[in-house]
Amino acid sequence: MPEVLQKLNESTIRVPFETPRLAEIAYRVLKVDQEPRRNFVKKTLSLDQDSLVVHFEADQVKNLRTAITSFFECLLLCQDTIKQFDNAGTQPGTNSA
Repeated sequence: MPEVLQKLNESTIRVPFETPRLAEIAYRVLKVDQEPRRNFVKKTLSLDQDSLVVHFEADQVKNLRTAITSFFECLLLCQDTIKQFDNAGTQPGTNSA
């Protein structure tokens, strides 16, 4: 009987940040979330200078779509938090020492 090879569905997303430091902060925050064992998606995060690179591999397109949507929700929350901390240090009357 011939071996059936199932091709994975893949996607790579590159998210640029203003500085390499901000990319590293996002990387460290988002790397903490491990995928559940029952999940059929493999997510790999890496840094490339000022960009966060995320590679997804899934058995089905719908699982890939769900994983990417979930990632973007976490990414938006991370970016909003970074902006809040950045704005807190630059508002008049605050000490950034």
